[in-house]
Amino acid sequence: MATYDEIYGKRVDVLSTDPTLVSTDAGKVWYNSASGTLKTLVSTAAWFSQANTTSQHGDGSGCGTTDATLIWGGYSPDNPPATNSTEEWNGTGWSTGGNYPVSYFLTGSAGTQTAALGVAGRNTSPASNQDDCCKYNGTAWTASTNYPANRNGVGATGTQTAAIAVGGADPSVSSQSFKFDGSSWTASGAYPASLSSIAGAGSQTAGIFAGGNDGETYPTIATTYDGSSFSAISSFNTARSNASNSGNSGSAILSAGMIQASPYGSSATERWDGTSWTTSPATLVTNIGYGPGAGAMNNPVGNTTALVAATREPGYPTATEEFADTVITTVPAVFSSGNNQNLSTYNRSGWGTQNAAWLAGGGFPSDKNESEEFDGTSWTEGDNLNTARGSGAVGGPQTAAIFSTGSRLTNMEYYNGSSWSNQTACPTARGSAAGGGTQTSFVQSGGSSVGPPTYAINNTGEEWNGSSWTSSGTLPVAQGAMNGAALGESESAAMLAGGVISPAGPPGVVPHSVTNISLDYGGTSWTANPTINTARESGYLFGTTSSAILAGGYDTAQTNISEQWNGSVFVTGVNMTTARYTGGRAGTATAGLVAGGYPGGDPSANATELYTGETTAINPKTLTTS
Repeated sequence: MATYDEIYGKRVDVLSTDPTLVSTDAGKVWYNSASGTLKTLVSTAAWFSQANTTSQHGDGSGCGTTDATLIWGGYSPDNPPATNSTEEWNGTGWSTGGNYPVSYFLTGSAGTQTAALGVAGRNTSPASNQDDCCKYNGTAWTASTNYPANRNGVGATGTQTAAIAVGGADPSVSSQSFKFDGSSWTASGAYPASLSSIAGAGSQTAGIFAGGNDGETYPTIATTYDGSSFSAISSFNTARSNASNSGNSGSAILSAGMIQASPYGSSATERWDGTSWTTSPATLVTNIGYGPGAGAMNNPVGNTTALVAATREPGYPTATEEFADTVITTVPAVFSSGNNQNLSTYNRSGWGTQNAAWLAGGGFPSDKNESEEFDGTSWTEGDNLNTARGSGAVGGPQTAAIFSTGSRLTNMEYYNGSSWSNQTACPTARGSAAGGGTQTSFVQSGGSSVGPPTYAINNTGEEWNGSSWTSSGTLPVAQGAMNGAALGESESAAMLAGGVISPAGPPGVVPHSVTNISLDYGGTSWTANPTINTARESGYLFGTTSSAILAGGYDTAQTNISEQWNGSVFVTGVNMTTARYTGGRAGTATAGLVAGGYPGGDPSANATELYTGETTAINPKTLTTS
């Protein structure tokens, strides 16, 4: 009888403790002599949730890999009836890209995130099929050579300079296929059936196509393409159209898609191994129909990874789901409920860490001077501020905090972990200014300097060195409503995200323009960062200038949307449970918190939410007999 070593090339070691494992140890088996157990490391196939897209893309288009995906177009009730929005996925979240030249849906797609190809599609105004083709360079779309026919639902795959496109409808379905060399289209072999909305993956010389519809039925036809002709392969198991296909002719994943019975969307996942299709026990949770929002169309890894986002059903979700067959267990980032703070008010200010946070002040129904401390589990009352106020510029840890200005006052106070003490007043009265740093190195800028009815805002700034104030940190434009939306490590390292750039006041009181501006302060001047994806005022920004989370805020209403900052771009994150703005926050981009704020209506929120970033682990399994 062959041994395990002879079959798998791995020995069964006897160890007193479990070994340090890495992802390449799949299949490793060992006996733990201390626990008397036989253990192994095996891969598991599963879909898991990722950050939402910024907008809806039902019947949209996608291409790329699971670490660098591009999606564009599609139906969007939020931007009816169709959108030209483009989004880029970096493996963590979505950010906005250059808009597609027209608002189409059912557009064929091929290529990568930095070299994509859009093929034909359907317009909504007027309703008609089109032959437009466009190329994306990672920043902007430009027109390319038109497709040989006006069609929607063309199935495509390959690269921007070597693509293959098949089928489609106008209004009757077609079996034609055409190859693209980067500049011109030429006819290729006929597809085995006349179908629309076929799911394609792979390259121009090693492509795979599956599914589609003939206008009435959904055949289970699947084929491979070798650069000149199509060859029928085994039929897949769940008949579907508009599916997501990822991989290549030898290894692929088919998921999502429209089916002909309620609920009219498929959660099924099927894997192609070069010989046959096998239904995986891993099923989609949200994106169950009318794909693909994003399918990682030419993913070279094959049937071990895939990404699906923003399908059309159910209800035009913006959800993203990623498939992995790996020994690594991924736990997505999450906001979870913590114990409530004691005071229900908004315009609170705070900083610190998730396990040692502080909050102070507030502004509803009148200015507050109460402060609280959080130990990672519960809030306890701290010493009161000497001057009641809200929406201050703050920084510092729980034992060395600084609270400056607020409620259009000039007061500044220090906290030493037990009591607040008055310090040198600021030169300029401010409320809801951007601020950050420590007791010995602090910067604040902008904010509201005059109260109702004008709520005038300014662009001036000041630095504090622990003993005196100096003028510095002038903003490019007057900016306010930044309570909670700025942070800093010192007077030479700060950032802000969002706010307003016209007369600032409570929503509905005076007109004001919410902005998506993000700025970075390096000790001399504020400079532009890439903008945030969702404009908002008074969000909850926590972390550092190189790694932060922006959550909540207000535009036309309170929002629970969050974004992640990695030092170079903002991408979407997981949502908070409660939509709100202008409250306290603390912590890092992997372990933070938000507390209080205004969710709309009365009373103000006293809820605390704890943020935990995405984690991964390699977990061995114990072998048993049964």
